Parts: sequence; structure tokens; C-alpha cells
Amino acid sequence: MNLNDIDYLVAVAEQRHVGRAAEALGLTQPALTRAIARLEAQAGMPLFERHPKGVMLTTAGEAFLHRAQRIRIEYDDALREMHQMKTGEMGILRIGYSPSLDDRLLMSVMRRMLLERPAARIHLTEKLMQYLLDMLLDGQLDLVVAPAPVSPPAQVEVLPLYQDVLHVIADLEHPLQRRRDLQMADLAAQPWLLPAPHTPLRTALNTLVLQAGLPELVVRVEVTVISLNNVGLLRGTRMLGIGSHSSLEPLRREGIGALPISLPVLRRQIALLLRKDAYQSPLSQRFRQLLLTKRGSTRAA
Repeated sequence: MNLNDIDYLVAVAEQRHVGRAAEALGLTQPALTRAIARLEAQAGMPLFERHPKGVMLTTAGEAFLHRAQRIRIEYDDALREMHQMKTGEMGILRIGYSPSLDDRLLMSVMRRMLLERPAARIHLTEKLMQYLLDMLLDGQLDLVVAPAPVSPPAQVEVLPLYQDVLHVIADLEHPLQRRRDLQMADLAAQPWLLPAPHTPLRTALNTLVLQAGLPELVVRVEVTVISLNNVGLLRGTRMLGIGSHSSLEPLRREGIGALPISLPVLRRQIALLLRKDAYQSPLSQRFRQLLLTKRGSTRAA
């Protein structure tokens, strides 16, 4: 197998059709068919199931493709390392982080890095967790700081940093602000501002509601990312939302505060995520060291 074979496998798996895959690759269909047949001969078993409308990966094909993609990423890592050594670009660090993060720890470490390494360049990517994981696995990011996934991919190493708490928030004049015996039923009866249904936070809240035997939450405003700007929509309404602990002070100045209730699903582990056995530049290694050291001092405090 060569590196082109990995591209062939990926194209056919994505297109689910040899003809369309060949067109996307700039090959003739017979040439791509022969390449797939050669790979199947090397593997000793079928990698695709043929159907009248196209092809689909077999179980063996999925396993084979997974391994092949890891080879491609490792190869790209090696080329990137050689390129950085040649061009002197060893000082580029690509970090992803979650927008719901209390980023004070992350930013303090980055400030330390910038002072320590005057030639360092940092590329920051702020996205939702599922996108950060995809970018990490694809080799587009070196490190990710985000809530630890419940079931992390086998290729991802998870290094715990600290425990974080989110809060249910509402307008300071909301009737629930004056209650001290709040239950999940009280929250479920209110309209909400929440992220999309597929996000871990929304999934956890929906599960909690279902377990309590309550009707599904009414989401009046759905946002891609919860931010200080969009939670301002809670002001003067009966909507509830979710805010990080670090945002409570600025939110209160805007007339929004935490409700007197604690939900287990709003406690989460923040972690440093990286690909197992991936190339880590000296800059990446130093960032990891500083972050884990800072984590230790934060816990001790």
C-alpha cells in the first residue's frame, strides 16, 4: 500500500460510488477499480460491499481505513516536522479551545509562553467540542483544552486539568430568583436559551429532563455558541440559560444572575486533549508542561 491508496480508500468511502470517487480523484473508473481490487488482495478480504447503487465499507474495510488514515496523519506529521526544521518554523503552536471555557488558566499560560519564547506564534481556534476533536484527529490542531469527552476516541489522550461548574442563569427579576427550593420541574416549565441539540450540554440537560419524567425543554432561542453577548437576551424575559462560573460577575452587571440550584450535569472536567503518539514540537511540549504545572498550583491554592 502507498499513500495514494489511502486517498483512494477515503474517496470511495466518502462518495460510496467508484465512478464519483474516480472523478473526484481525477482517475478513470477502471484504474480506481483495479487499485481497490489490489488493496483487497493485499488485505486478504473484501473492503467494500457492492450494491446496485454503489459501495459501502465492510467491517474489515472500516478497520483498514481507520489504520490507513492514522498512517497518513503520522506521515503528514513527519513532513511537517521536517518542514519546520528546514524553515525554522518550529515556533508555531496550534491550540483549540471550547467557547464555554473559563479561559483564564489557558490565557495565563499563553502569556507565559509568549514572554518565554519571543519567536513563538500561536494559532487559536475557538469551536464546539465535536469540531475540535475532528480537527485534532485530522492533525489540524496540536492540542485542545476543553471539557473532557464522555467517550474519547481511542487515539486521544485526556489529561485532566480542573473541575468546572456551570450555572442556570436568568434575569435578576425572574420569579425563580426568589425561590430557595427549586426543582428540575420548575426549570423545565420555563423557556430556554440553549446550544444546538447535538452538543454535550444540551444532551445532558435533555437526559436529566427525561429521567425526571418531565416534558422536553422548550428552547425559544438556539445558539451555536453560548456567549456573554447572546445570554444578554435573557434580560427582561422569563428565559433561562447556562453560564460559566467565570461569567457570573460580568453577567450580574448586565442584570443576569445564577439561580439557587445546582445540577450534577453542570459539573464537568476540563482537560488537555492530544493525539496519542503524535509529533509534539518543543513549543507544544513546553505549553503542555506549563499548563499541567499551572493546574497543579491552581489545585493547591
